[in-house]
Amino acid sequence: MLGGVLGPAKAYFGTVENQGRGSLHLHLLIWLNHEYSPAQLKEKIQNEDFRKNLLKYLEDIIKEDLDSFR
Repeated sequence: MLGGVLGPAKAYFGTVENQGRGSLHLHLLIWLNHEYSPAQLKEKIQNEDFRKNLLKYLEDIIKEDLDSFR
């Protein structure tokens, strides 16, 4: 797979489930091509461009409600 916010991934596995109200959610595991130690990840978080890209990515994929579908 090509790179993303955390770099290239070796593989991924996920499953979609529906909750009691019928809304879908995903459980996902991702194996990266590299390993970040906690110190390396802390160092990357200090980089403003990395933080902006990570925040943009997280805001794009994390949704807490379905107000736009009403």
